[in-house]
Amino acid sequence: MSLRSRLFDAFASRPRPPATQILRPEVSHEGGHLRELLAAKTSHELSEYEIRTEVEGNLWMLAPEAFRYFLPAFLHAALESYTSLSVFVSELVGALTEPSRADIEEAVDRLAQGPPGLRLPDDMPELLRKQQLEWFDSGTPLTMFHERFDSLLPAEGAAILAFFIALQEAHGADFPFGELQTAVDRYWARYRTF
Repeated sequence: MSLRSRLFDAFASRPRPPATQILRPEVSHEGGHLRELLAAKTSHELSEYEIRTEVEGNLWMLAPEAFRYFLPAFLHAALESYTSLSVFVSELVGALTEPSRADIEEAVDRLAQGPPGLRLPDDMPELLRKQQLEWFDSGTPLTMFHERFDSLLPAEGAAILAFFIALQEAHGADFPFGELQTAVDRYWARYRTF
């Protein structure tokens, strides 16, 4: 069985949510175009171009049901069109990683100590750290993660693990901070036996 088949077959029982349940309730009119696009597409029909131009940067807007329904398309496109979707792939890996407070600290430290020209201004790291830690402490990131993934079927979790293994083999060097292994170790390793 090909990885594409495995991804789509694993999530085949997931129904497409109605248009009113595609985006999170707190998303205002800003997500109207994304809602219209996803309401008109099946997971199999979603193109790489649509993912890059409409979904990229907006994964946070998707309600858990919509995220799970379209996830096989996202996973497949991330592997098949990695070069043109590299920004989306990073976003997707982030969404598939159980968040931790330490991640925020490490990310801000990397930005603060980045190479000249890419380094944040001196006053920005602490402001960014404060904002991001407040957001984490609100419980929103962990809640979003668990709303999306706690109800997965074993075959779905195993398909996501297979995605991480394939991504590591093909593009692991593009994740120099161990992001792929971190995601697996924190949550997806539990599906190794399925």
